[in-house]
Amino acid sequence: MPRSDPTYIGQVASVTGAVIRVRLREDMPSTLVMIGGESYRVGQIGGFFRVPLGYTNLYAVCTQIGADAAPPGSAVGSFVTALEDVPQLRLSGYRWMSVVLFGEALGGEFERGVGQYPTVGDEVHLITNDDLKIIYGWAKGKKGTISVGRIAAASGISADVSVAGLVSRHSAIVGSTGAGKSNLVTVLLETLSDTSLPNARAIVIDPHGEYATALGDRARVFRIRPNEQVGERPLWVPFWALPFHELQQLTLGGLQPNHEASIRDEVLDMKAAAAQQLALPPPPETLTADSPVPFSIKKLWYELDKFERVTFPISQGQTDANANPADEVGDASQLKSDRYPAASAYNQSPYKNQRKRNIERQLDLMRSRLKDARFSFLFSPGGGYEPDLNGVVQNDLDALVRDWVGHDKPITIFDVSGLPSEILPTIVGTMLRVVYDMLFWAQDLPIGGRQQPLLVVLDEAHRFVQEGVDTSAHRTLSMIAKEGRKYGTGLMLVTQRPSEIDSGILSQCGSMIALRITNSADRAKVSAAVPDDLGGLVDQLPSLRTGECIFLGEAMPIPSRVRVRKAQQKPVGDDPKLPDVWQVTPRPDVNLYRRALANWRAQSTSAGLPDNQQEQEMQTDA
Repeated sequence: MPRSDPTYIGQVASVTGAVIRVRLREDMPSTLVMIGGESYRVGQIGGFFRVPLGYTNLYAVCTQIGADAAPPGSAVGSFVTALEDVPQLRLSGYRWMSVVLFGEALGGEFERGVGQYPTVGDEVHLITNDDLKIIYGWAKGKKGTISVGRIAAASGISADVSVAGLVSRHSAIVGSTGAGKSNLVTVLLETLSDTSLPNARAIVIDPHGEYATALGDRARVFRIRPNEQVGERPLWVPFWALPFHELQQLTLGGLQPNHEASIRDEVLDMKAAAAQQLALPPPPETLTADSPVPFSIKKLWYELDKFERVTFPISQGQTDANANPADEVGDASQLKSDRYPAASAYNQSPYKNQRKRNIERQLDLMRSRLKDARFSFLFSPGGGYEPDLNGVVQNDLDALVRDWVGHDKPITIFDVSGLPSEILPTIVGTMLRVVYDMLFWAQDLPIGGRQQPLLVVLDEAHRFVQEGVDTSAHRTLSMIAKEGRKYGTGLMLVTQRPSEIDSGILSQCGSMIALRITNSADRAKVSAAVPDDLGGLVDQLPSLRTGECIFLGEAMPIPSRVRVRKAQQKPVGDDPKLPDVWQVTPRPDVNLYRRALANWRAQSTSAGLPDNQQEQEMQTDA
């Protein structure tokens, strides 16, 4: 191609892997070039360029422009020439550009990745709209793509996302508060749940309760205190699904290793006895204290409490057979203790239990947790998931997971905003572990993850996979990040603080979707996790407009700056409509503060007041 071609802008000066240093032509009168009646800017960060190699065109994206982009040790052109009067020499030392190869096209067919590299002296050309149609034509007419908006550099081109790349390769959505994360997540979920993907399956962990209103009839919503009038369902997480260590930390707190081991054995014995009453009893040798087998935690408390309180008429050779009878027999179902003759402070009968563990404080905590209404979803779940004193349940975990992900709607929203914050990572980790394990062991069945993949969307991810913090959620999500791809479970992390996310989990994300980020530590973490050699594009993040994002990785094979469309229904977390609500909207009725107090005490945004009290308020207002 002759160098008189108006798209010609320079030559390859050096090649380091996928990074190419380009020396721009010195006789280019302006960075604004007119081609075919349309204007193009040379040297725009994130702009595309073409390197023709015979019948093949390599495509690259600009990551750096100016003197700093010159090859190290370059002796070409002194920067002093910027002050020369001769136009051909002016700024010659600054006319450098770094670009990163991302794909190639042969015969109009674009393919991600490159099979050959340019060499010194090869020409570099601007990208025209015809080239953009080739680059973004990879998704045209292709199944398994969804549109989330428009390419910012070419408003007429749809921004199409690969469903396979988004789900199976994991992804991370990062951006500062107000940058448009909730809108982007809502748009993605809207598109995943439309009629083109009737069998999609996704779980959303929603710590702020903002997605239920945005997704409407597309989702089944679970929350601690559901609004049944709009079809929400109660969220139950049976305590017996928790691993022993997590259950111990929730109920008893820290224990001495020997006491922990003995209580673990007691739990195992209770699970082994209850397992024989299941519809399909597991082999006894496979059972551990961590097995998701129902048992009565109230009975466990009762037996542990009894062990601390029992007294004996003798100090040596104490056994259950020679213990003092109880003065008052308690009730395990009511968490009522046995009463025994008080142990003497002197060396005489009645004697205290010589094997006593001295865990009265821990048992008081356990009793308090079991009676705490905030934890009733865990220790007293409805729906037939609470075991009786013999460990018998009406419904098992299969019914629970079927209710969670086996329904006919494509999206399941777990609104965990009502969960106590101190146990949130534990409960979320347990829920995801139950679903993941169920799908893992169903991998040869039609409901398994390989036959019907599952996408897990984790909002406020920094609360669950924080760097250096070991929680149930961290362990479960780390396992999904490392192994989920093979078993059909994808992960989407959504966070405003990527600097707090575990580096190992973030590195497993094959796609990075970055909105505006102003914090330097967050940008550095994103840059380190960006796939390929495209970390230079992260420098654009502070200047992105609200709703704009940069797609990098498997979800969109071409690194692109995208203008995301508005969601059909705004999530609750969207910004207030200022200044209208301060200018036009009248001040609300002050009596509504009473209703807000009722909601607060009931831990529900829709608790309201008794009907007769509401009628009285309405009459008063009138």
